[in-house]
Amino acid sequence: MNLASWLSHIAAVHPREIELGLDRIRLVAQRMGLRLTPGQRLPVVFTIAGTNGKGSAATALEAILLASGLRAGCYLSPHIERFNERFRIDGADCDDARICAALAAVEQARRGISLSYFEFATLAALQILASGGLDALILEVGLGGRLDAVNLIDADIMLITNIDLDHQHWLGDNREAIGAEKAGILRPGKPLVYGGTQPTASIIERAAELRAPVYRYGRDYGADAGADDWRWWGRGTRGPLRLDGLKPPRISLAAMAAALQAAHLSPLAITREGIRAAQEQAALPGRLELRRCAESGMPALLDVAHNPAAGRMLAGEISRLRRESVFSGKPAVVLAMLADKDIEGFATALGGQVDVWYIAGIDDSRAMPVAEQRRRLEACLPGAAIFTADSVPGAWRAARECGAPGVVVTGSFRTVAAVRPGTEALSR
Repeated sequence: MNLASWLSHIAAVHPREIELGLDRIRLVAQRMGLRLTPGQRLPVVFTIAGTNGKGSAATALEAILLASGLRAGCYLSPHIERFNERFRIDGADCDDARICAALAAVEQARRGISLSYFEFATLAALQILASGGLDALILEVGLGGRLDAVNLIDADIMLITNIDLDHQHWLGDNREAIGAEKAGILRPGKPLVYGGTQPTASIIERAAELRAPVYRYGRDYGADAGADDWRWWGRGTRGPLRLDGLKPPRISLAAMAAALQAAHLSPLAITREGIRAAQEQAALPGRLELRRCAESGMPALLDVAHNPAAGRMLAGEISRLRRESVFSGKPAVVLAMLADKDIEGFATALGGQVDVWYIAGIDDSRAMPVAEQRRRLEACLPGAAIFTADSVPGAWRAARECGAPGVVVTGSFRTVAAVRPGTEALSR
């Protein structure tokens, strides 16, 4: 089968799109002969969880390792345009043939065991990444942590970017409950890098139970931003570290700072030259990604943000681009969200930076109906100009023609994926 056929197959195998738990996938992994515990011959394993910024942190860590002359494999999810984006070896997406071979190995080993789409993909990723010759594996958790398929692997270093409200149906309706689920990736005695100043009590308590040292942003490591550069400080295996005069990274500063701390807790040889090069090399599609319309040249900011915390980060980036005159005024927004998202919290976070909204639906069974999106936005954004379109591309066209100085495309991975092919890179 070709890759398209395989993707149709793995989407139909399991009756539910999401089913948390490790029993089924662990049995298939054992049949495949996958090594699940780091040992003398297994690469250093980094596992990354959190509400927002997981992909950015993984990409930053990948760039640091590669620029330091190391070999790294990376498993990300979900993808923006191509399934291949999920599987990376030495900074390059895996080709169809390699992915198909890995999916075939999973299919042969499962012997009737039902696997979800994500579980199938995760086992294929582990098959690819275990092929040998790598210094490090970087694994991004899909949902939660404790019961996520990625947690099948015992990692050496854990990174939790932040804890906020999202996926409450699966993870709990408060930060403590969500933190407990994400703390499930911790391992006895292994370090945890936390990307915020106030981890939940559930994370701190679990770390204490496991005697896992916790490195918090602002206490154990951090970043000080200047006008044209920034400084990182933190701790290595031999004591305090400091790096001055770094160029602003192409991804979020918080993600880069956390990745630097995680890298320096590993036994890998991280070079200062590699760190400096990584500031320009680390980039991830659809995460605070500045591009422009391929036809008109209008600037467009693409971001897969879909919860209030990510909305606040996006609002900060819009504000920065306005100060730097990339946007000469308030940009228009193209928005399409899934039904389980807090659209009011998200829109309120952006409300001070935008006042023209183009709402569309996406081709997904979980999509929020356009009429409901509009009704809820009108209730929480009085005075905003809100328009609807029959599709994301239609909303994108209308937003480009409304007279705004730029467009922000956001709300989900599907929203960004519908627009990105019609854009091209724009240097900051």
